[in-house]
Amino acid sequence: MEVIVPWPVFVVDIFLLLAIGYAIVFLIRRLNKYGDPQLNAFIKLSLIFLVIGELGRISDLVDDFCCAGLFDIFQYATYFVSIVGIIYSLIHYVRLLEVKYLPTVTKVPKLQSSFKAHIIFSKNRLLDVIDVLKEGDFPVLAITRSPDFYSGLNRENVSVIWVTQSGKGVAPTALHVLQGVIIDFVRGNPGSVVIIDCLEYLMLYNDFKSVFKFLSALKDYVVIQHGSGLIVFVDEEVLTRQEKALLLKEFEPL
Repeated sequence: MEVIVPWPVFVVDIFLLLAIGYAIVFLIRRLNKYGDPQLNAFIKLSLIFLVIGELGRISDLVDDFCCAGLFDIFQYATYFVSIVGIIYSLIHYVRLLEVKYLPTVTKVPKLQSSFKAHIIFSKNRLLDVIDVLKEGDFPVLAITRSPDFYSGLNRENVSVIWVTQSGKGVAPTALHVLQGVIIDFVRGNPGSVVIIDCLEYLMLYNDFKSVFKFLSALKDYVVIQHGSGLIVFVDEEVLTRQEKALLLKEFEPL
């Protein structure tokens, strides 16, 4: 019996067949290309589900010319497995990216600090604050350009986030990422201290208005909602008189 298939349906079937085929070739060329075992596993898993989907497309194309309905069960099975598998692969890949690129902060004992919202207009005072932090056992999170500087605290409950464009930390333009990391930290460690000693660097990549909104939101969440301390260091010379006045309205000089 001759099967007549409307040409739009045939065109769509061909397009989907070629699209999935292209994706298969694309992934085959990247098999074992990367040194990351997790990424290679994701590529192999995605490739398997795409091949299953391509088999379903081939059977659908055969159905366009003969054997109408003969492959229905096979097609439904391949489509189901392929779609569910691709969804699983994408979720797995996003989780892989989160683990690989988003910084994580380990929860530590919840001991209280006496710090509130403070600003210090001199980097020379950083050593004084470090000496104070050495005397306490409360958790500390440092947002910094110099991660090695805080290793001198010799404490397990000190976490450091490196602000950098190198890709190995958090980019200075990603204020929302920094905010999320800080919020997660103080949520798990109320009474802790958050130090930001790279405000000048953040202001190089963001306008002052954006940085000020970022700091104000952090103060509300860190200090008011969770009883933690927030200490911001900045060189007075990089600020205008108006910018300094705005910061002093939100932060107590220390």
